[in-house]
Amino acid sequence: MEFLNEILKEAGADTLAAFTVVPSFGAYFKSVKGVGEYTAQRMVIIVGKKTVTLSGENLNISQFGGGDLFVRGDVRGVEIS
Repeated sequence: MEFLNEILKEAGADTLAAFTVVPSFGAYFKSVKGVGEYTAQRMVIIVGKKTVTLSGENLNISQFGGGDLFVRGDVRGVEIS
């Protein structure tokens, strides 16, 4: 839980959702089952039965563990399928 609190505080978020995106900063995801694709411009994240595709610049996985994933970078687009 400390990991989550640090991320939310740094991102300026105060509520917990399936994922939170802060443009030009990064994104936090919970209940992550895996990462299907990972480049600096595109990430495909498997969350439950859905996939979330992030697009942007300088995307990188900052922390990943216990189903929590924190991505740093300039997130410019999100697609859920």
